[in-house]
Amino acid sequence: MNPPAIPPSDANDRGYLERLGGRLEPAWGDFSFEPGSRAAAVVAILLRRGGHWIIPFVVRRPDLRSHPGQVGLPGGSIETGETPWEAAARESEEELGVPAAELIPLGSGGRTHLSVHNYCVLPFVAYLGDPDATFIANPQELTGVLEVRLDHLLDPERWRIDRSSRLGRHFPTQPTPIWGLTVRLLDDLLPRLEAAL
Repeated sequence: MNPPAIPPSDANDRGYLERLGGRLEPAWGDFSFEPGSRAAAVVAILLRRGGHWIIPFVVRRPDLRSHPGQVGLPGGSIETGETPWEAAARESEEELGVPAAELIPLGSGGRTHLSVHNYCVLPFVAYLGDPDATFIANPQELTGVLEVRLDHLLDPERWRIDRSSRLGRHFPTQPTPIWGLTVRLLDDLLPRLEAAL
């Protein structure tokens, strides 16, 4: 399958997305997951809002069995018959109300295996062309959606390290910081996002 065309009319935005696609693995490739693990896929959605690149993060409900109360990228388990990208796009629609068909996959990062829960997670990056898109948190899974500016995520001065708790290296957001598995996924994706700027 060929990569989708990048539609932004702004030449700078289009150039950035095309360069970024060259720094990611193909979204439509064959993917292998850790044997015996539960395969999952998430997506970092890029959109332009107010002159800035934005990435939405989901705030999980505190009563969920997996990653309760944590901030993460939209996504979830890959169901039988789905490709990883299809799973990430489906989960984004279910969690944020963004039609899967409106997401343009730019590519994927590297797999991350979470041995504690035996999840093997593949992160994607996608472009959402609607700057006025409204994210609606699915109340069955989420308590909210956070929109975080990419330039803030790329600023090392905004990150914190807490060695006295399980937070470790984290990015402060309200009501809870971005930490844990999501930071591990961002550690792979953010250098690619920055290098394409």
